[in-house]
Amino acid sequence: MKVIYITLENLSLHKGSVVHIKEIVEGLRRRGHQVEVIGSSHHLFEKIGHFGGLSFQTLFFSRFLGMKRQPYILSSLFLFFYLFRILPRYDVIYARDYHTALIALLPRLLHHKKLVYEINGIASEEQGLKGDSTLNRMLVLTIQEAEKLATKFSDKIISVTPYMASYLIDRYHCQADKIEIVSNGVNLKKFLSIEDKPLLRSYRERLGISSEEFVILFLGNLNLTQGVEDLIQVVPSLVKEINLIKFLIVGDGVLKDELKKKVDRLGVSKHFIFTGMVDYDEVPIYVNLSDICVLLKRKLKSGWSPIKLFEYLACGKPVIASRVEGLEFIEAEGAGRLVEPGDLGGLKEALLELLEDSQKRTEMGRKGLQLVRERFSWDTGTLKVEKILHRLA
Repeated sequence: MKVIYITLENLSLHKGSVVHIKEIVEGLRRRGHQVEVIGSSHHLFEKIGHFGGLSFQTLFFSRFLGMKRQPYILSSLFLFFYLFRILPRYDVIYARDYHTALIALLPRLLHHKKLVYEINGIASEEQGLKGDSTLNRMLVLTIQEAEKLATKFSDKIISVTPYMASYLIDRYHCQADKIEIVSNGVNLKKFLSIEDKPLLRSYRERLGISSEEFVILFLGNLNLTQGVEDLIQVVPSLVKEINLIKFLIVGDGVLKDELKKKVDRLGVSKHFIFTGMVDYDEVPIYVNLSDICVLLKRKLKSGWSPIKLFEYLACGKPVIASRVEGLEFIEAEGAGRLVEPGDLGGLKEALLELLEDSQKRTEMGRKGLQLVRERFSWDTGTLKVEKILHRLA
């Protein structure tokens, strides 16, 4: 089968959405399908390897105007017109999000091609977390209408959680039989327990973490949807009871500088290490350095399915997460503890409980590893996507 995968994601970045794209594309290619990717990169397109994504910044008019980064509207227009020319070569269009699903609508109707719309989050709901200003409310309504159109005119929708599927049915009146659930997953060959003690010891030494210190890890984008601020707030009282703790914050984002200032104001900077963005190949090492991994989210009706959760579990680590839609299975399967968003006392209690009980940490890690092996590998997800594409073609 010939599939054109379209996205406006910057494929040169190491983040969950890019991991998802690469894993699904590589999985389909291994199964014999011809999958071509159109994506964006802030570097030259060869930086994204064999994906062959187009680098929109290499367009003539961008260079002529002296632009270092292609404006979003120009990227969208280029993709729109380019699709008219290339679609006859493909059987199915796979759109990563509502933006690209909308861009593909007219070209695919002209060429009578099937369109799959993958939804990893309700963008309008996430936008609503950014404030209650008039401008933001207008933006939320605009995104809602765009999502509704993408939902209506796609042939098939792939949702990463049942909650997102229910949201589309309830809010956008989408037909239930149009939606398929394909969970996010993890690469079990990349994320696994690392037994190389000298390697782990060298990373601890590089980061300034002693052999006696516990390590609590947060991995991901430092933005408004995360709860890193809550984690920081419990540290002053937590370290009074257990002092030998390092909080390893791996990732970057708009809130990084603000969070570092908060750590300084609270006088707990010696307990925090902000690494910034790290190479994705090193991420499994950072996860293996930890004793506990945290995943704190704000409540959304459409729920969450963060890829880092499955990466934590695949390395055999216990997880403390927010009690929000989509994450209930963590506690139900015995892989970690859940706390209410914003419940600082509950968060501190959960941290203390696991820090003081190594046997419980080990048992939770074992159950989490078993869970991802059975239900959440990218191989399993790829097989489901392949079946969906076959039914459409």
